[in-house]
Amino acid sequence: MKCILCGSTDLRLTFLLEDGPRYAQKLLDSPDPVQGRRVDISLYKCADCDMVQIDPDTLEHDAYFEDYLMSRSCTELYVRYDTGLAEDFVGRFDLEGKRVVEIGCGDGFFAEQLKLRGVEVCAVEPSATARGLAEQRGVECYDVFLGPDIDTHVTERFDAFVTKQVMDLVKDPNTFLASLGRILRPGAHGLVDVPSWTKTLLDRRYYDVLGDRVGYYTARTLSEILERNHFHVLEVFRGADDEYVGAYVCYEGGEDGLTEAFTSEFSEFKSRLSAILEPYRAAGKRVAAWGAGAKGVTLFSFARVDASTIPYVVDKDPHKWGRYLPGSLLRVVPPERVGQDPVDAMIITGVMFSREITRELVRDHGFTGDIILLSPTPRVLGPEETQALLAT
Repeated sequence: MKCILCGSTDLRLTFLLEDGPRYAQKLLDSPDPVQGRRVDISLYKCADCDMVQIDPDTLEHDAYFEDYLMSRSCTELYVRYDTGLAEDFVGRFDLEGKRVVEIGCGDGFFAEQLKLRGVEVCAVEPSATARGLAEQRGVECYDVFLGPDIDTHVTERFDAFVTKQVMDLVKDPNTFLASLGRILRPGAHGLVDVPSWTKTLLDRRYYDVLGDRVGYYTARTLSEILERNHFHVLEVFRGADDEYVGAYVCYEGGEDGLTEAFTSEFSEFKSRLSAILEPYRAAGKRVAAWGAGAKGVTLFSFARVDASTIPYVVDKDPHKWGRYLPGSLLRVVPPERVGQDPVDAMIITGVMFSREITRELVRDHGFTGDIILLSPTPRVLGPEETQALLAT
């Protein structure tokens, strides 16, 4: 037996549940003494990565999943958790109008919540029972297992994905995640959640040890397996009264995918910034900047900007006033300079503070010129975007 996370063979028995049910999440159609028998359930812990699991070779999951159903719309707690999660997921990553795939949609409740928020959703769902219920909710479903050949069945590439309470049932989660990547665009955002092993331990929930659950994830092991498979973890969360541990992620696009794009698009970034600044220069207009922090210092240095292009850089820190940025040698001035020495456009270099800087520029200093943002690419903020920022 190998660890389903890291592949180590150094696994040690950590808990034995005697006389557990053969299946815990699939009810029987008849009192079959074979399918309904009691079994001993052994949990093993990996000495190398701390993953907790059963022996996946004891399971025959393909037939299991063909008639499996996880209904998420039968209880108030589920409904509250899923509706809140759908709202946050769509808003956080601006998914309205985007194409999203859910892996294992159950009865389709979460996919339906995404649809209600303007998302184009489909699902990969091998269970006929679940697929039928999801399709009644208007969810387009692929009748296929997620595996290495998934892209021969699903040829499109998705902007985002969801997989809820599925990975804990998967015998080979590394292959599962690698297969998922085959139908995603580089940079696709995702939502993953699984039952929390930490909750089980803290509450002494022996009844959470299930013979059909392969992996027992903590925040650490969930994050590690995602990162191993090129899904960058943006945030780990707990939900439904800590029943679940989950993560928001961004797909790398294969090994070094985002890194390669980051490198190859560097020249494009510089060209885009120059293209924005050139019309101001040609028209005799002036452009200043706000933010003398490390980002601003670096930006103006590699963009080869100097005082002939940017007359001054504003910063609120009085310790920086009258000093100069390394590389570009631009002079730092206090915010009051905006009103005293007006310019036609302002570059905001403090990316994470762009909202508050925009509000301060307009409200406190009466700035009426163009605002230039740097992320995700250099651009002039449109009037509607500016008004939206001012309204928050």
